[in-house]
Order: sequence, then structure tokens, then C-alpha cells
Amino acid sequence: MEEHIRALLQRFQYSEQFKETAAFRVVFGGEALSQVMADLDIHNSYTLRNWVSLYQRKVQTGLFVSPAMTRTQKRDVQALQQHNDELEQALQQANLLILALHTMIDVAEQELQLPIRKKSGTKRS
Repeated sequence: MEEHIRALLQRFQYSEQFKETAAFRVVFGGEALSQVMADLDIHNSYTLRNWVSLYQRKVQTGLFVSPAMTRTQKRDVQALQQHNDELEQALQQANLLILALHTMIDVAEQELQLPIRKKSGTKRS
């Protein structure tokens, strides 16, 4: 019986490296808790959440430094930043176009005295 209890206790004792690996996958890898739990055979979500919380505190206090990015990761980040910049420029252009169109409609409605915009609540025939 005592051997059975020891086996159970050892089954649920994880090394620090194992805990940090699991927490790293959640914090920096962006993986879902459920995915990490399934992959690493962790049976309690509270346990993993606790590891993640401790890991985040270590990172914030400087007790643990995140690993350096690989060349591929750096390239991916640069590509994402460039794509983000392009999307921001496209959004600015779209907003300017919308403003110009609204202004044109306003001027046309005022000068021509024609209701161009559809009024809310109108019925379709």
C-alpha cells in the first residue's frame, strides 16, 4: 500500500524544467492551456495555470530571461511588422476615401437639395 502511495506522489511531481517548458509554451508560444495539457499529459488545469503565473512573475522580475529569437523568428517578426505597416497605410487611405465620399454627398445634398442618403425607417416597395 505504501508503495502505491509513493508511486502516485512521484507521478504528480514534475521537474522545474518540465514546468518551465509547459509555461513557456503558453506564455511565449501562444498555445492554449488545453493543448499543452494534452501534449504533456497534465491532468489539472489549475496546476498549469499556477505554473504559468509563477513563470510570468519570474519573467517580470527578471529572474528568468526569455530566450533569444532565432533568425527565422526575427524574420517572421520583421515580415509581420512590415505587413502591419502596409495594413495601417491602407486603412488610412480607406478612411480618407470614406471622408471624401461623405463630404461629396453632403455637398451634393445641400447644393442640389436632393436627399441622396437613404433615411432610416423607410419602407421598400
